[in-house]
Amino acid sequence: MQKQPTPTDAEGMAARSRQRYTILLPGIPVSSNRGALGWSTVALIETGDLRVLFDTGSHGDRSLLMERLQTLSLDPQALDAVFISHLHYDHCQNIDLFENIPLFVSERELRYVLEGEYRQRRDPYVPATTILSLKDRFRTVPDGSEIFPDVRVVALPGHTPGQAGLFLSREKILIAGDGVKNAWEFASRMAPPAFFSQAAALNNYDWVRAHATEIVPGHDRPFRLQADGTPAYLTAAADVTLTFFPGPGLDPKAVHLS
Repeated sequence: MQKQPTPTDAEGMAARSRQRYTILLPGIPVSSNRGALGWSTVALIETGDLRVLFDTGSHGDRSLLMERLQTLSLDPQALDAVFISHLHYDHCQNIDLFENIPLFVSERELRYVLEGEYRQRRDPYVPATTILSLKDRFRTVPDGSEIFPDVRVVALPGHTPGQAGLFLSREKILIAGDGVKNAWEFASRMAPPAFFSQAAALNNYDWVRAHATEIVPGHDRPFRLQADGTPAYLTAAADVTLTFFPGPGLDPKAVHLS
């Protein structure tokens, strides 16, 4: 059981914290020996009058995601598009909540699922049933395409073959998905788990350093690169509490992640 950050957190999502994007659900850099927790970043990008949702989070995020949109007085069905960085459950599981809204994904990533390549690569994180049931709603976009003014698709293959981010050209902000999973891996030059190519995943870091001044990772808070190349966080850590119930007659134990 976990307590996710609330809209009243010091770095709450209600504030338009980083120029043209708002973090609806913060990515949490945590792992478990029980399996992937999947707390990924979900961001709202605004360009002119257009609103684009970047990723949708995992199934456990559904209620909180709807609450966050409601806090911003946004009808989920009034969004202009949803962009999916890659087709892993923690980034795309809630796409069914956004009916009749264009779903953008890279052509390479969609083929990865529809042609069954993910099975050959033993990728356990693809929610194939969800994707196959909604396959006709996806619109594929090539690398470099400007899907909205100053919002450009950037291929970041490695973690999956078609992993992609969105580059806000004017501000040089990269919303990276798992092209940059967290600041620790980025600073350590450690690739995320690669179901396609670890070398390609590491090459992405070179592109990021050459082009982006601000990075929104897939499982961490936004950061900028300092003059010496080290990341500097731009927001406080999200306050997440894990509560463990050890048994009758014993007090619950809280573990705070912040």
